[in-house]
Amino acid sequence: MNQKQIVQEAKKQLAVDLNCKPENFDRPGIFFCPAADLPGRRPFPRREVAFDMATFGIGTVVSVSDFLLPQLQQKLGALDRDSLWSQPFLRSLGHYFLPDPDRLRPLSPPPGIDLKWSGREQMKNLYEIPGFSNALGYDLNGLRPDVLAVSAWSGECLVGMAGASADCGMLWQVGVDVLPDWRGNGLAASLVSHLSFAVLQQGKIPYYGTSSSNLASQRTACRVGYFPAWVCSYGVSLTVKERNAQDWEHKDQNSR
Repeated sequence: MNQKQIVQEAKKQLAVDLNCKPENFDRPGIFFCPAADLPGRRPFPRREVAFDMATFGIGTVVSVSDFLLPQLQQKLGALDRDSLWSQPFLRSLGHYFLPDPDRLRPLSPPPGIDLKWSGREQMKNLYEIPGFSNALGYDLNGLRPDVLAVSAWSGECLVGMAGASADCGMLWQVGVDVLPDWRGNGLAASLVSHLSFAVLQQGKIPYYGTSSSNLASQRTACRVGYFPAWVCSYGVSLTVKERNAQDWEHKDQNSR
């Protein structure tokens, strides 16, 4: 797949997640739709008051519990993009990256580092080693199973790891952890690059997510050959005072 096809696959998946149409992301404006658990949705947890918002840079899709739709359309529908994405109930934003096949390249690990591969059947052994929760889900029965990992070893010491979780049929999410003493020498980028190639060889699309404030992680993605693809609401402070009254406000409460 080329870059355009990879982006289109991601839009198809987010359209399932948010109960919208892929073309909504390509049209300027804000598109509201009721949240729904459609077949193929990525199984991220969702609270009673559902709220998800995503953009690939043009249109923004807002997916929310249906009883809140009229109020949110009234309060947010006329906002411009920057005003919408700076609302006070948005506690944090997730930035997501996709690989550019023309720029993605394998990066060698630092000297003295050996790379070892683990498939689904070896995950139980990796779960016995704590401290790599960005790379591993540490749950053999998880809804987003860990399916592939590459670990970095300095002698007998595990110093870094990148892992891929099968979040849905086509997209596998890549995460990486490196011990503090081994950061800043290109190890994270090397692990992500090798794992990304392996995921593509499986016929899947790797994607990489990080928070808006984690610039080191974003630089790692760009160094490997990823590009910024979409932004979504990650932490949301949104609750409902009275469902019957259909009133809402932002408070210190997580909601996804």
